[in-house]
Amino acid sequence: MSRPSAVDARKSDVIANHRKLAESAKKDGDLATAATEWQIIVLLAPDNDSYRREWSAVRAAIPVQVKEQLHAGSAAMAAGDLDRANAAMLRVLALDPNQPEAAAALREIDRRRFTRIQADRAAKVVRIEDKVAIAGTMRAQAAAESGDGFDLEQALLMLRAGDATGGIRDLKAFVDANPGNRNARQRIGAAVAERARELEDQGSREQALNLYEQATALRGDGTPPWAARMPPLRRAVSQDYFDKGSRVYRTNVAQAITFFETSLRYDPANTQAAIKLQDAKAAREKLEKIDKDARKP
Repeated sequence: MSRPSAVDARKSDVIANHRKLAESAKKDGDLATAATEWQIIVLLAPDNDSYRREWSAVRAAIPVQVKEQLHAGSAAMAAGDLDRANAAMLRVLALDPNQPEAAAALREIDRRRFTRIQADRAAKVVRIEDKVAIAGTMRAQAAAESGDGFDLEQALLMLRAGDATGGIRDLKAFVDANPGNRNARQRIGAAVAERARELEDQGSREQALNLYEQATALRGDGTPPWAARMPPLRRAVSQDYFDKGSRVYRTNVAQAITFFETSLRYDPANTQAAIKLQDAKAAREKLEKIDKDARKP
C-alpha cells in the first residue's frame, strides 16, 4: 500500500482541525459556526457522504433553534424585558442573518427604548410654562448680541429637551449666519458638549463622541474644555467596535472586517484591531480560495 502524499496528509490535518472546531461549536450551541466549519470540510472533501450528512444535520437544527430563540425573544418583549429580548433576537440573526422577524423585532426594541428614554427625559425637563418664561428672558439677552436671538434660544431649548438632531441643525444654521458671534458660539458649544456628556454617562459613547466633535466645530476657536474627554472616548469606541468584530469573527468574516476597519478609523493605534483585521482578511481569502478550488472541474 502506498503512503499518502504530503498534500493528502496536510489536507487530512486541516479537515481534522475543522472537525474539532465544528464539534466544539455544536457543543457550545453555536450552530452557525458549526455549519460554517462543516461547509469548509465538505468543500475540502466533496466526495465524503458522512461529512455531508453532518453538515445537513447541523443546518437542519438551525431553524429549530431560530424558532426557539424567536419564541423566547417575543416572550421577553411581551414581558417588557427589552435586554433579554434583544439578546435573543441577536442570537437569531447570528444563526440566520436574513431572518425578517428578528430584524423587525430589533427595530421595535430600539423604538421602545427610544420612547422610554424620551419619556424619562421629558419627566426631568422644566415644565413648558417655565421654559417659555426662561426663553423670553434669555431671548432678550441674546438679542443684544445678535439680531437672531429667538432662533438661537429655540434651538438650545430643542437640544436640551432631547431633540439633538433638530437642535443641532438649527444651531449650525445660526453659526453659519453669525460666524463672528463668539459669545453665542461658546454658549452653543457648551450646550452641545453638555448633551454629549449626558450621552457618555448613559453609555452611548459613539454618539457622545460625535456630539463632542460637533461642539468643537460649533465653538470654532481655541481648545474647548471638553477636549481632554475626546481621546479616551475615541479609544473606547474603537474598543467597542473591536469587541463587536471579535464576536462575529467566526460566523460573519465580512462583517467582522467592517467592524475592525471602523475600530481603526476611531483609533489607528489600536494594534489588536490591526492584527485582527489582517487575520480576518486572510480568512476571507482562504474561504474564497477553497470555494474557487471546489468549483474547478
